[in-house]
Amino acid sequence: MRDLPAGFVAALQAAPEQGIAPVWFVTIEATDRDTGETVAFSFWTGSYDLPISVPRPDGSIVARTHIGGCGLAVGDITFAADLTDNAFTIGLSQIADASQALFRGHNYKGVPVEVHLGLRSGGGMASMPVLMVAGILDEAPLGTPPVGGEGSITLSIRSEIMTMLQQINPAKSSDQHQKRRASGDRFAEYASIIPSRELKFYEK
Repeated sequence: MRDLPAGFVAALQAAPEQGIAPVWFVTIEATDRDTGETVAFSFWTGSYDLPISVPRPDGSIVARTHIGGCGLAVGDITFAADLTDNAFTIGLSQIADASQALFRGHNYKGVPVEVHLGLRSGGGMASMPVLMVAGILDEAPLGTPPVGGEGSITLSIRSEIMTMLQQINPAKSSDQHQKRRASGDRFAEYASIIPSRELKFYEK
């Protein structure tokens, strides 16, 4: 059960009378291709840069400056009680400087992505944004827009947990595989001959 900020809940309750406007915040932790260092790119749905604190998946709070004017659009997020991997999309402008810096100069396949939701009410933020998804960036195809067009980038975001659970484990129960993991591991030394060996109950 998630505990939502009091201001967030109050804004939802007062929405029929006062109205609310959802505001999305997205952070992508890419890797610099030259240095290998992690570089966080933070965006939001506004038109100007906005410094704001957001919660991290580990429960800590971090202050980030979110870049505006990048055409950020978050698709429908579906939550399920089972192990269904419900991917969703995030759209960004292809010609925005921050988008160019992220996707042209960094590795982004499989990197962490955080998606936060804030609510505007009465001309300001109702509370600190709420962490909605901590996932990974699965795909980000870069297309070439037509002459005079702006172009867009559609990111596919997946649940990190669901992705790990659905991966096929290539490990084999063999002596060779065990030795690749640890040279002194001889647990499966006789695994290949065990199926062909018959043991009689009266023999040791």
